[in-house]
Amino acid sequence: MAINSFSGKKTLSRMSSFYVKIICFIFLYALFALDRIKKILSFRIGDYKITNEIWIIPFLCLLMFINTQLKFRKSVNSYNLFLVKGIFLYLLIIIIGGFNLISIPQYIYAALLFIIPMFLFFPISKINTYEFEWFIKLVIIVCFVYAIFSIVLTTNYAFFMKLIGNPIDYRYSHQFRAPLMLGSSITVSYYYNLTLPICFYMFYSSKNKKWRIISILTIIFNLTATFLLLSRAASLTAIIIVVFYLMFAKSNKNNFSKKIILLILILLAILFILSNYNVSRLLKGFGSSGNDMSISARITAGKLGLYIFSQYPLFGSGMGRFYERAYIDKYIIVDGFSGLIDPHNMYIIILSELGIAGLAVTIYIFSKLFIRFSKISDLILRKTAYITLFCLLFDAIGGSHLVNEISFSTIFWIYMGLFNSVSINDLDTNEKILGKDKNKESILI
Repeated sequence: MAINSFSGKKTLSRMSSFYVKIICFIFLYALFALDRIKKILSFRIGDYKITNEIWIIPFLCLLMFINTQLKFRKSVNSYNLFLVKGIFLYLLIIIIGGFNLISIPQYIYAALLFIIPMFLFFPISKINTYEFEWFIKLVIIVCFVYAIFSIVLTTNYAFFMKLIGNPIDYRYSHQFRAPLMLGSSITVSYYYNLTLPICFYMFYSSKNKKWRIISILTIIFNLTATFLLLSRAASLTAIIIVVFYLMFAKSNKNNFSKKIILLILILLAILFILSNYNVSRLLKGFGSSGNDMSISARITAGKLGLYIFSQYPLFGSGMGRFYERAYIDKYIIVDGFSGLIDPHNMYIIILSELGIAGLAVTIYIFSKLFIRFSKISDLILRKTAYITLFCLLFDAIGGSHLVNEISFSTIFWIYMGLFNSVSINDLDTNEKILGKDKNKESILI
């Protein structure tokens, strides 16, 4: 399903759907709402004020489910039952792990951060072709703006902190790994990884020259912002994505010329980065992890997580027992072992908090997503869905964002729902064609 230019009026009429507007709001809120806004009308755990997304998203999901335009049974149909089963199994494991809890608020908060974003998968899976095209364009524009903002903040963070009335640290006056409204610099760079394949899809698929130009600019700004945020895992993932699309996209004449143009622009962007910014951190640590404090701390945190898993192997230690989500001190001590309160590894945090059972459910859900995306008829979009899922799973080695950062998780499940909507539409179309063929055969008989 290539992205074509189509009538604005037709698009707007399609976009009148109540639930699509709500999903757009949730998407933009996760990305652009300041931390102080996300803490308005929120709860407290001790001295820590938590995000209001834990009640805003369920409330808006409830509005979508009770709205006449989106019936719950149609949203959670046979195509999406795998995630319903996955959520149910997660909840069962979380309840069992609750017998080990120390703090009820930490336990409930950790569970909500993990489970709530998954419910966005159902309504977004119901969008039609026009709404999908519109949403993809929204994703591109938002990434374009976000990446430019991220690049500007790299050397102007102090100015913007002063502008919004935040305290100014001396580090802000130099090149700085700037966090944004979505989260830390690592979280933002992982968001760029998730969105980069969609930018490539637009570039290769759109027949509209304007959108091809916008998409290629977004790709360049996305890559530049990713490298400037100095996350080694995110930068490596970005390189893998670029190589994938340059090597495995359709090899017709038009796409070959697109690849040449894209490669030249990417090389120019790399030269610009190397000549204007210090990105030496990206090259440090790979060969000598013992000399890099960041990698050393993560290895220690990983060992701590595996130790916790060894004590609670089947169903885990329970969510939020050791790895608290609302915290001030960044380090914890468990049976004499010290480490970061966030292991920075999705697989380790799942093993330590949900055990082997939780990891099995995770494998089940992601394998079902891979199978579902295999039903997408558009080859480039199918590959885009695969590589987006790969980005999450690869980045998860260096980050636990899907488990404990609701804003990032919201973006991920919206993207998964987008791809799923195309898969469902293609499956429905194939079933209708098969149904018509069977009717013709019965008439002939």
